Amino acid sequence: MRAPLGLAFFLLLSAAASAQSFPSRPIRMIVPFPPAGIADLSGRLVAEGLRAKFNQPVIVENKPGANGVIGLREMLKGEPDGYTVMIGTVGSVVIGAAMETSPPFDPLRDMVAIGGTAEYATAMVVNKQLPVNTLQEFIAYAKARPGKLTFGSTGVGALDYLAAALFMKETGIEMVHVPYKGGPAALNDLLGGSIDVIIEVFPVVMEQIRSGAIKGLAVSSSYRLPSLPDVPTFAEAGLPGVTLTGWVGLYGPPGLPADVRDKLGGAIVEVVRQHDIKEKFQAIGFEPTGLAVPAFSSLHAGEIKRWVTFLTELGLRK
Repeated sequence: MRAPLGLAFFLLLSAAASAQSFPSRPIRMIVPFPPAGIADLSGRLVAEGLRAKFNQPVIVENKPGANGVIGLREMLKGEPDGYTVMIGTVGSVVIGAAMETSPPFDPLRDMVAIGGTAEYATAMVVNKQLPVNTLQEFIAYAKARPGKLTFGSTGVGALDYLAAALFMKETGIEMVHVPYKGGPAALNDLLGGSIDVIIEVFPVVMEQIRSGAIKGLAVSSSYRLPSLPDVPTFAEAGLPGVTLTGWVGLYGPPGLPADVRDKLGGAIVEVVRQHDIKEKFQAIGFEPTGLAVPAFSSLHAGEIKRWVTFLTELGLRK
């Protein structure tokens, strides 16, 4: 019995040593979207914090395309040792898969959740010339003009489209969809009066609401945003069914050792809760979360079930 026991003890010591020495070289962080977007901005903040904590370079690589699938495939090419990780959003790792009965990846098998970094709400905003100042005024205005108002989004399945779909489902309002290649393009047309409303992710519209260039009617989080305290939540404005937040987190490949995963997850919590990093997140429209492996894994699994159900109800799952 001594040999097996000795081998087990050796493997245990090796695993412990592996976690203690990690990381001993640069970490590669895949961002599956272009620079300057939500995933990229939040990922670079996390990379900055991890670089300081581990005293190792954290190299951010943008690998955009196919709503995050190209970046996921790039991550899966690496060894499951913690040196190749990926930033994921609710859109790229959950909604994209939940919309299809045969998705190009399995969100439960093809990745492991490491740590949650931040969340972001959507904000319902209208052109400042529209004669409404509250959510209830907009609802009355839209109901008096069925099928006449237009809303912009970055496409069916995107968070801004789903927020608008949820809003129409809860109110019975009909609006015409105008798709755009990105949130900024939709925002520009809203500013110019070409469309009437967008329910866009908050980081995209934050500065325009603050400056008064557009009117903010409600936010989809369950709490008022600290950076926009005068804009009520949908629930406060009388529409409790519209509660929707996006989120961002760090993922690794299947087979990532538990001790390395826990070390990275713990580091995420520590970094995100640092005062300077927290302020930087809030300055660009995010609310830091700092979820370690157990909490983020639970969120990830729960969101998959939630979005499959919701998209099925909307008739968007194919």
